[in-house]
Amino acid sequence: MFKTRRRVALGITAAASVASMIALAVPAQAVVPATPVWPTAGRAPSGCDASVGISGSSSNWIYTFTDASQPIVTDARVSGNATNVTVLPPAGGPLNLYLKGSEPCSGIALLGGYFARNRVIISALPFTNTTANAFSSWWTYNIPNIKPDDAAGVWTLPYAVVERRYDSFVLDQDFKIVGSPTATATSIGTTGAWANKPSYVLRAMTLSNALSAAKIAKGKTVKATAVLKMATNTGYVADASDKVVVQTKVGTGKWISNATLTTNASGVATYSFVLTATTQVRFVHARVLSGKFTNAVISAIKTVTRA
Repeated sequence: MFKTRRRVALGITAAASVASMIALAVPAQAVVPATPVWPTAGRAPSGCDASVGISGSSSNWIYTFTDASQPIVTDARVSGNATNVTVLPPAGGPLNLYLKGSEPCSGIALLGGYFARNRVIISALPFTNTTANAFSSWWTYNIPNIKPDDAAGVWTLPYAVVERRYDSFVLDQDFKIVGSPTATATSIGTTGAWANKPSYVLRAMTLSNALSAAKIAKGKTVKATAVLKMATNTGYVADASDKVVVQTKVGTGKWISNATLTTNASGVATYSFVLTATTQVRFVHARVLSGKFTNAVISAIKTVTRA
């Protein structure tokens, strides 16, 4: 767990399903990222203790502020995009974990968290401020590469650990730092509404489309075949017992959903229809945010014309 701003011991409790992530976790006694210095242009703090000491001459007074508050976590997400969805191919890819914190008095010294995948705690991670703003900003922890079998699922942040920068600090009349602030040495745990906010890591998908004929006489039967595959650590493999929708479009008309099909053990689904006019065919697989956690995919469009 997090002990102080200067000494951090990280416990790893990764499940076997995320074994490849263990090697990516920060080792024990990791160095906590340095926090930004007080703004050189000065900054009037807010949210500090009501008792503020004012001393010095009338032309050059100083303020002594006391801070007994702690940072507040306001948001948590994976990969930081608006949809909170990350898609991984077999080769894997980076995963960025984000926490947003706020502490308007002395600022944030430490922000970290326990992320969970499918309600299994992965590990305690120290985050790095993404800006020079210690008072309100996003903090991140980067996993350089992780593969779909080890990451696919719903991610949440059930628990965060926070620490303010200073117990007390002195500013001049222009709100610039004077001397050396008294750094805090106390971290606390916190949770909130953000603890259940889901982010999703999905498997990349492929969906092929083949027709039994490209040209056929009116009234004859055409067979369309789809093969659905999902990303795993070893490559794209058949996605069995999943759903695809077959859609057709005649001429300049609209796409019409004709049937929802279930793939077989080889990831194959077929659909037959009688040709009445030149027809376009495609298959659609919708995003699935449970089970195998598969991304949406649309096949190439195939066209069959009248002979």
